[in-house]
Amino acid sequence: MDIKPMNYLKSSNIAKVLIVALLGLMVTFAGCVGSDDSTDKSDEKVVKLGLPPWPGATVKSEVVKEILESKGYTVELMKLDAGIVYAQMADGELDGTVAAWMPVTHAEYWKQYGDKLDKANANLDVACVGLAVPTYVYDSGIKSVADLKGNGEKFDGTIVGIEPGAGVVINTEKALTDYELADFKLKTSSTPAMIAELDKAIKNEKFVVVTLWEPQSAFVKFNITMLEDPKKVYGGTEQVYTIVRQDFKDDNPEVYSFFQKFNISSATQSEWVYKYSDLNEDPSEIAKEWIKNNPEAVAEWTKDMN
Repeated sequence: MDIKPMNYLKSSNIAKVLIVALLGLMVTFAGCVGSDDSTDKSDEKVVKLGLPPWPGATVKSEVVKEILESKGYTVELMKLDAGIVYAQMADGELDGTVAAWMPVTHAEYWKQYGDKLDKANANLDVACVGLAVPTYVYDSGIKSVADLKGNGEKFDGTIVGIEPGAGVVINTEKALTDYELADFKLKTSSTPAMIAELDKAIKNEKFVVVTLWEPQSAFVKFNITMLEDPKKVYGGTEQVYTIVRQDFKDDNPEVYSFFQKFNISSATQSEWVYKYSDLNEDPSEIAKEWIKNNPEAVAEWTKDMN
């Protein structure tokens, strides 16, 4: 039997101890590194906003993005149809939106998801939604939605709408029933496509009726009039709200405070929409220019933020 000297055994045991200790340090160090990465990720200030594909909502969201990012936040704008925005806010996948029309246009969404959401503030106080016609059509006697009944042939039996799922589209489907507009069908498309059809009809002095809302650049570009809505299908005057997921206030008190103060006029939003839709300006550049020219408003909105 090969007997090792005592010095060898001692050296061997010491080596084993050193190896075990070194491995322990490596594991501990690796754990610390992983922990630091996790902490860094949890400390990231990210705000995810739902953005329905509407000109006013697009520029308004860019204004919010520019302001919050100047305060150290990362803002992600997720372009989705309105119904999906509400569903993802309720599920916690999105933090909020600045494009919630209340009390009528998005009533169905609020009924379905409202118990999981929080109305932070009305960011636009005066807004209206419904059907609009060129003023020459209005002057011919088509002054209300009720007057469309029996006149479908003049309009090729079509109401020109915007994106499927938009509140004004949902309410127009209801208007077809409530006003007994059996000689009309609703044609959904997109906001730019609707504006293009309105433009084409007006140039040819044809009858056309479209889903529309105010503020909107169409009222600057065209001589058009909203139809009266005696049955209040579209709800009359509305407000546009900033809505967030239910626990957002606790998770992001600074941003929530900003949302509570953020408010603009119809004239301001119409100006934004006109620059974006008609002058084809980049929405982020519109936002930057407006923020630069309105430091007092921005300072008031952000006074509770670091």
